Order: sequence, then structure tokens, then C-alpha cells
Amino acid sequence: MRYYYILFLLLFSFSSFGGILSGPQFYRFRIYLKDKGKIEFSADDPLKFLSERAVERKKKENVKIDETDFPISREYFSLMEKAGGEVVSYSKWFRTLIVQTDDSARINDISSLPFVDSVKYVWRGTCNNYKLNAARPRLKEVHCEEEKSSDSFLGLTEPQFTLHNAQTLACAGFRGKGIMVGVIDAGFTNFDVIPCFETVNLNGFMSFVPGGDIFSSSDHGTKVVSAMALNKPGVMMGSAPDASYWLLCSEDVSSEFPVEEDYWVRAIEFADSLGLDVINTSLGYYQFDDSGLDYTHADLTGGVSLMSQAAAMAFDKGMVLVVSAGNEGNKPWQKSTPPGDARNVLAVGAVGTDSIIASFSSRGFMEDGRIKPDLVSVGKGTVTVGHDGSFGRTNGTSLSSPFLAGLIASLWSVNPELHRTELIDIVKKSSDRYLSPDSVYGQGIPDFRKGMSEVLKTLEMQPGKVEKNGWSIQPDSTGNYWVTLLDPAFSLDDYSFRLLDESGKFISGYSFNESNTAFVPLSKDIRDNNRALYFVVDEPFAKRTYKIKLQL
Repeated sequence: MRYYYILFLLLFSFSSFGGILSGPQFYRFRIYLKDKGKIEFSADDPLKFLSERAVERKKKENVKIDETDFPISREYFSLMEKAGGEVVSYSKWFRTLIVQTDDSARINDISSLPFVDSVKYVWRGTCNNYKLNAARPRLKEVHCEEEKSSDSFLGLTEPQFTLHNAQTLACAGFRGKGIMVGVIDAGFTNFDVIPCFETVNLNGFMSFVPGGDIFSSSDHGTKVVSAMALNKPGVMMGSAPDASYWLLCSEDVSSEFPVEEDYWVRAIEFADSLGLDVINTSLGYYQFDDSGLDYTHADLTGGVSLMSQAAAMAFDKGMVLVVSAGNEGNKPWQKSTPPGDARNVLAVGAVGTDSIIASFSSRGFMEDGRIKPDLVSVGKGTVTVGHDGSFGRTNGTSLSSPFLAGLIASLWSVNPELHRTELIDIVKKSSDRYLSPDSVYGQGIPDFRKGMSEVLKTLEMQPGKVEKNGWSIQPDSTGNYWVTLLDPAFSLDDYSFRLLDESGKFISGYSFNESNTAFVPLSKDIRDNNRALYFVVDEPFAKRTYKIKLQL
């Protein structure tokens, strides 16, 4: 570890912190443990510490469950409390506890505990700062009809989809259904009361910041999640409006200290335990209120920042991570900020809908020679919803990252069985600079029409007909098709399907009549120009795509 602060290093003047903080002073330390203590868990019985969905995702992604997944012994928490430290966060992956004390001298007692390996100072401040953000801003009255820019289904966001050639993906009905997305951010002010978010498939929310309020601390996450999840046809469409979401808060907006990395690690571990598939985070750190804790360019190896280490580990645990590259391109730092330097994460830079890089977008080589950003997306003039519920445009890689993350989630919904490494490989290979990447655009702008075509190819070919999962898709003697619902559990209005040609182009959409059937006529042109067709079936809690070989 780079910085270890023992008692004598804390006995200096804090006047350089830029102002006097009111209230009693507290300190937080990252305690590295030698082990996890006495634990009674086994990798053979993972449902005691992981959700069923997490276990299934790890199986699909070929991820081994091991001791890093085991919780830390509760006895260690109790012993920390007895030694004078309040545990405010922890990490099972890295065997750490974050302890708070109002007397820095107590760290001597804590560091002398037999199970403690080392100690690092990560925060100093008061516990009154969170109250500053308790008041919520008022909402504006928004009339969506006035916001319509055209008759386009994608509305104001059509140019953003066009940049990525992603209209085909959206029109085919691949909008993230069945994919669980986690958004780790600074806060989601008024998300819970803004009317246009009522359609978001919200699975839950959690704050990992002691004393923080997820719905009043910051609207940064409000804008971020709007770029992914909003579903207002003709006005604004997020890049994955049918995905399900967890909102996770890890940013302490009252100060800037390394402890926020610990909160982020706790959030990503929580996301893993839930079985989430895709994580977007538009947070990054390199400069802190105590300059002695700052990172340098030499630290951009992917293995120095705790947050970067955790991001890489999250990928190893089975998740796809998409992160903002940073807004340092026109500042002295210039380069990506951790965790953007992490291996196996997609650090996203910002371009406008004109494909030109934004001046603020971080760029440059990492310390070990790797190029960052990895990819770029729309982060200049990105359409968002703010804390007052109104539509606007926002600049920053904080927006390019979620828009791209949502498109990746939507692409994954074409074939959820696809391994994450295959998915990322397809996205990268579709990008316009894949063969000649540079340190400004990375591998460039992904093309999701190409990506969808490649993912569709990974689906298993069905020999002419399908009868499974409650669906029957059968040809008749004339070569046309009949689609029948077998004993539907919900209203017929809750079921539909779309027909795509072999390239993934939308042909037509269908609903069901009172006899649970729908007739699908195939023109001579369709038969002559396609060896297979895709039936994309939609039901209340699932979407599946069947690739059916045409009978010639």
C-alpha cells in the first residue's frame, strides 16, 4: 500500500484543508485484516451469502465461487467497536473494515489488534455536512407534447442512437429486457418523485454513504440514469428502457477523500451479490481534499487505486463494467481517472453527435502503455432529465458512459446467454477505430447494427419450428407461420412478438387474437432473401429470440 498513516502522521495542522469545519472532528481509517476470522461458509452452499441470481450468473459466466465471496466474521466488527472504532463500511473482497473514531489516538489500539495487518487514513471531517443537502429542489411542470421534436419514436434522442447506428436495435425491440443494471453514482435527487421515471423498472436502491440521502444528495445520478432508463416514445428514449435497475449511492458530496472508494467497493460487492449484469459508474478520483492522498500518473496501472482493483475484480466476478473516462482532457491531468485505468473495464470518452471528440474528454496512455479511453459515445449535449424533472442537455463523460452502457445491455438482451467476453469483443470489433485505435478516441464509436447482427448469429438455429417456453411457432403447408400461446398465465395484451429478417431488420409486429394465435404471412421476397428469420417474443417478465430456419 502506498500511504500508511499511523498516529504521529496525524498530529499535524489541518489548516491546509481550506476552511474550518464546524462540529466535532472525526477520522476514518481503512483497516486491512490478516484474515476474515472464524467463518462458517462453504463454496458448496453459496446461497447462504449470495442471491440465487448471482449464483446462476456466475455459472453462466464460468466464475468460480471462492473465499473472497465469504463475509467477514461479525466477531471482528464487535472487536473493532470495543477498541473504540465504529465500523461504517467494509469489503469482503479485500478484507477491510472502515472504522470511524472521534479520537485519532484510538488507532493505536485498533492497529495493535492481532488480526489487523495495516492501517490507512482515508477521511477526516464532521458528520454534519450531509444535512446541507437535505432540502429538495421543486419540480417543474413538464408537458411532454411540447418536447416532441419530430414524429420519430426516439424523439430528442434520435441523433444519439443514429451516432451508434442503434435505431435498428431499438426498433427490433431489444431494449435491455431481462438484463439487470446497477448505477453507482453520487445520488439521484428527486428520482422517486419525477413523473417521467414512473416507467423505470426499479428493483431497488441503496446508499453506502453514512448519513447520506440517496434522493437529495445530488442530481448527478438522476441525469445519468435518465440517459439509460427513460421511456418516453417521441420525446426521449434511454438506451436500455426495458432493463431493470438498482440505484446505488457511493459518493460523499460534502468532501473528497479516498473513503469514497471504499463506499464504491461496498456498492460493487453488493451489486455482485444481487447478480447484476451490467454496472455503470460515472465517478472517478485522483485528487483529494488532503493532497497527500492524491494519485499521480504513475499510479495509472489499474492496480493502485482500490476502486480500480475492485472494478477489475468485478469483471472477474462476472459483470460488465462501463465507466466514465473523466473530464480532464483540457485540464493539466488530461488522462482517465481511476477506476477508468482498470483492466477489463470499458472507459468511455465523450463525442458529440457529430462524432467529434469533446475537448474535455480524458485521453492518453496509461502508465503501462494501455490506451484509454476504450470507446467513445455521446457526452456532449446528451439529452437528460434533471432534478426538477425537465428535459435538458448535459456535457460530460458522465453521460457518454451510461448511454453506451445501456446500449450494451440492450445488445446483451438479444442473447442473454452470451458470455461477457464475447459481448465486449463484439462491441469493440464493431467500432470505427478498432483496427487503428488512438489515445483520444480509443477504439472509437461502436456500431450497434453490426453488433446486433453478430449477436444474432450466436443464437442456436431452430429447424423450422419451435415449441418451448409456452410458445409454438409452426409453419403451415403454404410456408407461412402460425404463432400460438400455450396456456398463457397473463392477459393476451401482455404478449406480443416481432419478426426480423436475417440481418436483424424489423419486418412487422404482432399481437394475439382471442384464440391465442397470430398468423404470420411470408412474402416471396422474404423467402427468397433469407435463410432464417428471427421471432422476438415478448411476455411480462421475459424476452426471447428464436432463430428459425426457413423451409425452402
